[in-house]
Amino acid sequence: MNNGIYFIIMWSAAVLFILIGIYAMNRKKPMWLWGGVQIPESKIKDVKAYNHAIGKMWCVCAIPLFIGGMIAFFSPAYSVLIFALTCTVGIALVVWRYHKIEETYFVS
Repeated sequence: MNNGIYFIIMWSAAVLFILIGIYAMNRKKPMWLWGGVQIPESKIKDVKAYNHAIGKMWCVCAIPLFIGGMIAFFSPAYSVLIFALTCTVGIALVVWRYHKIEETYFVS
């Protein structure tokens, strides 16, 4: 039963990330990442491409959560390991990727 609850939590978080990604891809104004800090359109070269890159980043972040949720039924320990890596290494990768997106789309 606990594995089922863990599965629901992991997949709910993954679906939330995908919904945020879809929202970002369809947004007309620049999507923010850090605590809702608004980014002026004048600072972005191509708002549509920028938002698509941010949305793709969010959707990719959902992948380990989907995998971790499925693995929870077979090996809860590995699922927790995937979750821990997602919360540590994954966050570092998101920060790195966001800085790459900034380099590409922000006006110098």
